[in-house]
Amino acid sequence: MRRYMAAVVVLLSACAAHAESPSGTERTTLIASVIDQLQASYIDVEQANKLAPILRHADFSQAVDDEAFAGAVTALMQGVTKDQHLRLLYRAKQFQSRGSGVPASTEIVEWQAGWKRDNYGIERVERLPGNIGYFKINYFWDAAGAAPSIAAAMTLLAYTDALIIDLRDNGGGDADEVPLIASYLFDERTHLSDFYRREGNITEQQWTYPAVAGIRYGKAKDVYVLTSKETFSAGEGLAYALKNLKRATIVGETTRGGAHPSRMRRLNDHYEMMVPASTVRDHVTGKDWEGVGVLPDVSVPAEEALTMAQVMILKKRLVDKPNAENRDEIRKRLAALGPGR
Repeated sequence: MRRYMAAVVVLLSACAAHAESPSGTERTTLIASVIDQLQASYIDVEQANKLAPILRHADFSQAVDDEAFAGAVTALMQGVTKDQHLRLLYRAKQFQSRGSGVPASTEIVEWQAGWKRDNYGIERVERLPGNIGYFKINYFWDAAGAAPSIAAAMTLLAYTDALIIDLRDNGGGDADEVPLIASYLFDERTHLSDFYRREGNITEQQWTYPAVAGIRYGKAKDVYVLTSKETFSAGEGLAYALKNLKRATIVGETTRGGAHPSRMRRLNDHYEMMVPASTVRDHVTGKDWEGVGVLPDVSVPAEEALTMAQVMILKKRLVDKPNAENRDEIRKRLAALGPGR
């Protein structure tokens, strides 16, 4: 499963705490492991080769403990590559799957319980005045587990006249949730993007689903996606695909710019590395948003994006349906959203 890994890295390192400084030998071994992972899997081979000697000769003596050391290595790697997904992470609590490189089943159960408590990142689903649907989701994680909640949310919103998807606080997560959500917004199978994975030299296409649970929203009604400078990774992926397919209007701020799906690699009992091993190419543009972010169609401060989207929807309704019976209600709602609306 492709992972962007940005939103819930806190779940993987929640037990992080300061510890005694590791020895020089331990750090040398860790750096060698980091370099091995870069050269084996990192999507940008040129940058991986560039980083290797820099890491070997870097002075990390000012890092007073393990957590600081991980932060210093991360800062160096990101400083060279500008890749916000590339990270070394430290966890004080020993991993349950010692040295295996993959999470233990008990760890996965713990994570799944946390995702369920958070309702898989879904914060709000409601019908705003004017029959406008509002769907706020703060991370994407475990698409299979999230599917029933997504279906319930989209079914609740199915009969609204327009839809706002709020990704302003979305830090990414599971790339497989992008086609899951997008599938509700189209009437037919639609090619979203292509994933190129360096390992194995493999390209995988990402399409919407031929069928969805619950009620499909369809392609006829307007969709607006809210973004901020904090929107990242898979959250950006959804906004980017919908924008380029002209299925949604993006309202808000330019996003952070992280387009490299990543995998977690455990280096020892306390350290793991986030390795961007893939890149995404939009089906329409052939490009990605790495380092540049997703540019909004309507640029406004993030805190004003929800109001702006509602105003755009309501004003469009007055133009499209000048004789609508509820036009007075629409005007009242516009006035309530702020002076001059």
